[in-house]
Amino acid sequence: MSDAMISILDYCTDRQLKELLALASTNAKVTSNWLLEVGDSEQLQCLLTEMCSGTEQSGGALLEAVCSPDTTVEVLIAIKRIAKRLAVAAEAHPQSAAATLLYHLSVASALGYHKCNISSKDPAERLPLYKELAAELSDEELAAIFEKAIDSLPSARP
Repeated sequence: MSDAMISILDYCTDRQLKELLALASTNAKVTSNWLLEVGDSEQLQCLLTEMCSGTEQSGGALLEAVCSPDTTVEVLIAIKRIAKRLAVAAEAHPQSAAATLLYHLSVASALGYHKCNISSKDPAERLPLYKELAAELSDEELAAIFEKAIDSLPSARP
């Protein structure tokens, strides 16, 4: 590989390098990181709205609620449960990813805004995922929720 190609690779993000390696892989099971693929507020809202069609929930209202510091822990718990149901009912990878991202947004919002763990898992277990989402999500508002959750964890502090 030429020096010019190596220097270009030095400027790639971790996500870009993973995608390049996946393209070069002969393993057909390699998939893209769907959470990052649906990590734009507009796209996420569209997917959630589509999935909530025919129910009493609104995809836009769910997304707005997890992004608001004023949303109560009780509401975030309810959204987490809705996200689980949506994930089970998902018919395609983007829908599953949207439901999963909504789940993690509700957990991260509770951690970041209320210092409350609404998951049965230790928040420290989610730290690597939340760091990746904070760094790689294209939507700054969504990324900020994960940053706030990271800042609330003692294990994340230097």
